[in-house]
Amino acid sequence: MASCSLGVQQQLLAGTACSVLGSTSSLQPEQYTQWQGRRWATKKQGGSTKNKADSQPKYLGAKMSHGQLAFPGQMLVKQRGTKFHPGHNVGMGTDFTLFAKSVGFVSFRHSSVLPPGRKPSAAKQRKYIDVLPLNNDWSEGYQAKVAQMVQRRNEIRRQSLGLAAKFGKK
Repeated sequence: MASCSLGVQQQLLAGTACSVLGSTSSLQPEQYTQWQGRRWATKKQGGSTKNKADSQPKYLGAKMSHGQLAFPGQMLVKQRGTKFHPGHNVGMGTDFTLFAKSVGFVSFRHSSVLPPGRKPSAAKQRKYIDVLPLNNDWSEGYQAKVAQMVQRRNEIRRQSLGLAAKFGKK
């Protein structure tokens, strides 16, 4: 019988083993393959991640808060999906971005919505964003005021950006 100073793998290849395994002289080479050593990976496999170091920021979230003055076309919320739903005087873009359709103050509200054909206990709370008219003025003359405010705002922006001198006054 061989000496026990040999490694287990070498003993198995030689057809001999220490007394712990008992007599292996009757084992055939194909029978002791389960005792042979296994080769393990020398390097751990890398996992995947969604937030990689080189991914660009998306700048999602609310761009205006409750009570701020909004003008037509101004972005209110940039989002993925409909976390916020459009309310009065608010439109939704193709990428779910909410924007103001009229001049007014931004207002956030919650409302309970019941899906059709469901029990009242299945009601969902939805968040809506509204742009409320100034001084709660819903009259016909309000649109003329809105147009005047937008025109004045555009003039101020052109002056501050130096566009009036470059392109002339329109």
